[in-house]
Amino acid sequence: MAQTQIKLSVSFAWWLNPYLRVLAICCILSGNAPDRAKLEAKIKRAMRVVVR
Repeated sequence: MAQTQIKLSVSFAWWLNPYLRVLAICCILSGNAPDRAKLEAKIKRAMRVVVR
């Protein structure tokens, strides 16, 4: 049986960490939770997946 090797490489855009930190500070100060759908959309936009 032949073996197939698949490698996934996942990286994130440079701006995701600062964005999440500012969002967390705003949520703490306002006492509100972030919109989950919008947060997921931002994370998906920042994520880069490479299949080899």
